[in-house]
Amino acid sequence: MDGAIPNLAGQNSRYLAKQMNLFQSGARVDPAMQVVATHPTIDNQHDVIALVEYLSRLDWSLRTVNGSGEHLRVGQETYTHICAACHGADGRGEAGNRVPRIAGQHYPYLRLQIDVAAALHRDLAPPEMTSALRSMGAQQKDALADYVSRLGSSEVLLDSTPYEGPQK
Repeated sequence: MDGAIPNLAGQNSRYLAKQMNLFQSGARVDPAMQVVATHPTIDNQHDVIALVEYLSRLDWSLRTVNGSGEHLRVGQETYTHICAACHGADGRGEAGNRVPRIAGQHYPYLRLQIDVAAALHRDLAPPEMTSALRSMGAQQKDALADYVSRLGSSEVLLDSTPYEGPQK
């Protein structure tokens, strides 16, 4: 497992349905997902709903691919200030607003999606999010993806002491 393909088990069903429709229409493109979205057995909305309901009921896998573990405090602070308002403090998202669960998602996938959203490659994310991601450097993006990939695991990520930037 290289972590390039997202873990869809336990994902919010409304979010999954929206994404499947975007893949089917061609508004969102990914080679692996195009195979699924355009498969002959998924040729109508009823089939899409059945698939996403099945995926959303599966247990979320905690076997994730993580980053280096460096700079997790930077990732925690970034997540708290930029992401938690929509994705929740625990990263589980919000089904009613089609906000995806990102906690425990694979680091390589998260890192790629941060770059995709930052580059405004597709019009699928709120402007506040894309603007914030665009302003980040590579190290901060790495730290954010690594931190989020560890959210939801049983390991203690960090202590609760807030990051106060570099010490003088």
